[in-house]
Amino acid sequence: SGSMIAYSSNDGTASESIIGQLSAGTYYIRVYPYSGNTNYNLAVSATGGGGDWFSQNLRDAGLISTARSLASDGNLSRNDMISIFRNAEDGSVIDATELTDIRTLVSNASRFTMADYVRVLSNNIANTNTANQWWTGGGSTRQTLGNLYAGSSATQMERLIGKWFSGLDRPTAASGTTYRSCSGSLLQSGVSYQDINQGNLGDCYLLAALAGTAYRTPSTIQNMFTDNGDGTFTVRFFRNGVANYVTVDRYLPTTASGSFYYANRDRGLLYNNTGNELWVALAERAYAQINESGWIGQDNTNSYNGVDGGTLSAISHITGLSNTGYISPLNTSELVRAYNANQITYLSDGGHAYTLVGYNSSTGVFTVYNPWGHTETYTNTQMTSKFVSFGYSGSRV
Repeated sequence: SGSMIAYSSNDGTASESIIGQLSAGTYYIRVYPYSGNTNYNLAVSATGGGGDWFSQNLRDAGLISTARSLASDGNLSRNDMISIFRNAEDGSVIDATELTDIRTLVSNASRFTMADYVRVLSNNIANTNTANQWWTGGGSTRQTLGNLYAGSSATQMERLIGKWFSGLDRPTAASGTTYRSCSGSLLQSGVSYQDINQGNLGDCYLLAALAGTAYRTPSTIQNMFTDNGDGTFTVRFFRNGVANYVTVDRYLPTTASGSFYYANRDRGLLYNNTGNELWVALAERAYAQINESGWIGQDNTNSYNGVDGGTLSAISHITGLSNTGYISPLNTSELVRAYNANQITYLSDGGHAYTLVGYNSSTGVFTVYNPWGHTETYTNTQMTSKFVSFGYSGSRV
């Protein structure tokens, strides 16, 4: 856009005024002579970013029109980007021009005040991600998917949208389980470490980290999740302190009787109970999914088995904080120091992970949360007898 400016000069004195706003385009200026010593000159100067950004930076007419319209409010939202990706499917193929254009939009995320999770997920679609190699679509058979390329089909684009924005690429689960859409809500009464309940998966390291985070900074758990308003949730993890994201839907593995197979197994509620609190089970599923991106230190598969057994690096992935790893042998004085410093503190008995959630300096009694769903108390002597190592969270990575 631009403004028409009127310049006048009379006896060496200059002045200017804005005549009106002009839309982008080419204009011809006519100067009329005037009797006397005064000349009037008109000029057009750009005031809105040097013209229409979309026509200058994009080449596909359909994408130019769609992106310009969707960004008229100054923002490209999650739904806007889904619409843009689908616009590129015209003709059932994403050609080289369309591919370049959507990559240009993603690389200019800050121009469109794009939310961080929208930028990251859009980048996974438009560019590359290790997890793009395969697609299950909620089944058990892995199908080749691949990164988007010039000549990609509309089917591939839809699968990438489904994978990153709709949570349709569900982790491979145990034989005999069935994915069902689960009733309930993300949170029932706020975030609590007591929401943690381990199921048929050896991921106590992850659940202990979630419990410790819920105990110390419940807001971190709340901010982990973005409710997309369509039955999906985008879940945040940190890679070396930088936020990364994956999307899950409400489908979770259940038994033939309708009970949860993994987290929430022992809560006694079936998948269709409106009293279900889902955040723990959804975080567990999201961790299984993001494993496929190849950076959490597991086997890089989109599967629950892929996160069976692990390390307390999960604390860094959940919080963005560093962690000490396990320190052996257990030193209760150092453990108390870390606990009193409000750090997430965790313990190991050599085969199972726990979270420290209380210490009474008067009695010397420690309260420990077991991810199996209950608290346990120990004296100083019992602590050194029960646990072989401990650790705690540190500073921001």
